[in-house]
Amino acid sequence: MVNFSSMSLPFISKRPAHTLLFITEVKTFRVDVDKAGIQFGNAETLAVACPGQAKLAECLNFIAANSRPLGRKVWLFYLGLPITLFSIPSMQVEGVDEDTLLQALQFELEGLTGQSSLDTQLAYQLLSNKDEMSSYWVSQINQLYFEDVQKALKKAGSSLAGLLHPAALPLSLDNPERQDWLRMECWPTQLVALRNHPEQGLTMRLFAFDSRRWHDELEQWLAEQGPVAHSETLLNNKIELLPATAFSLHLNEVNPVTDWLLAWSSVLVKKDPPAVPVLRHHSKLNKDLLLMASGGSLAVVICLSHLFWNLYKTNDYTNKYTALQQVETSMTAMRKTLSDDQARRDKLKEKIDKLKGDSETLPRLIDGLQHRPAQLLNALAKGRPDNLLVEAIVVDKDEVRISGISLDATSANELSNYLEKELVALGWSVVAPTKKNMGFLVDGGPWEFELKLQDLGVDGFNKKKAL
Repeated sequence: MVNFSSMSLPFISKRPAHTLLFITEVKTFRVDVDKAGIQFGNAETLAVACPGQAKLAECLNFIAANSRPLGRKVWLFYLGLPITLFSIPSMQVEGVDEDTLLQALQFELEGLTGQSSLDTQLAYQLLSNKDEMSSYWVSQINQLYFEDVQKALKKAGSSLAGLLHPAALPLSLDNPERQDWLRMECWPTQLVALRNHPEQGLTMRLFAFDSRRWHDELEQWLAEQGPVAHSETLLNNKIELLPATAFSLHLNEVNPVTDWLLAWSSVLVKKDPPAVPVLRHHSKLNKDLLLMASGGSLAVVICLSHLFWNLYKTNDYTNKYTALQQVETSMTAMRKTLSDDQARRDKLKEKIDKLKGDSETLPRLIDGLQHRPAQLLNALAKGRPDNLLVEAIVVDKDEVRISGISLDATSANELSNYLEKELVALGWSVVAPTKKNMGFLVDGGPWEFELKLQDLGVDGFNKKKAL
């Protein structure tokens, strides 16, 4: 007698329902889950890096060829996916259909990024609608790269469930059931700040690291949030000095990444769509045409009854439009002439005002240049923390580089802040220090640091000394 329970059927493969891939600049983390979001098998760390959107499909092909079979649906978390926040007047999008709303958002995003909306695939999420303004959270990718990703997954026998930036998991990292929480997420190019309020829901703010004022802007935003029951921090490969929080998670090893991706899976595999912008395939079938076809002969009769009337009105409107277009062309030419004249006058006035300003600045400029070296040394002596040693001051064209060693991670920033206040009147701009942990001590440190003073030229001497 054959024991069928012990037989292995070759055509039935153990394959997860969902695969989550977190793709970074240096490696890729993989977690598989079943239909309920429960982990399926062991998590993996793959030596697959993706330096840009154009390489996403190539990375997926490599993963599919050198790993166990991907899930039927694949969720891609990619750090190189740009995300943007912006607001538009609510009256512009009130009551419009999804296609019209998508076109409006693409138009606004094209003005911010300069990238043609015809070349991009866009996903959005409405964050708030108040004060007659609608705030949207938007992500985008090049259309050709997005199609390549779908082809790569189809080749692997899977489908793209969604492509999204890993920021802004809409749950507390410490306790998913918590309703009142605040989180700061440190990603390679920007800081994402989230606040979830039990009544007002989720709000979001982005801080670009290339802005010199992002620390001050973050402190102001935190002050505006008022008391919060729970605070937390999420760190990736970018580590900045941030305010202390009750809980923190660092995505540097497979275990914390696994817990984080499983939290994401609990949101993504639900029947209702997650409250995040997810790039996914949208059918291009015209629903109106399908509805019309389902109406059969009755719809055909109705359309034919309007055909000749529409042709007549189309010809009439075309003639009127041509006449109006000629008038508009003439008016446009006149407006351009007036605008060009005004622009030339404005440029001339700017040159005159600049010459006046430079004549007042020159005495201060000469005096400042003479005393620059002495005042720099004086500022270094007064502003240097006890735990910091300045080893070298190098002058290179319009730049002064100050380097040394610090016993802690904050002293270099303290020196930078002090110099920025003291040297602004001398036409110098202080660039935030770069630091490297030498790792000689048990608790970390010491730190090599280098900060730069950049010469702002004549314009720099127009600035008043910071208070």
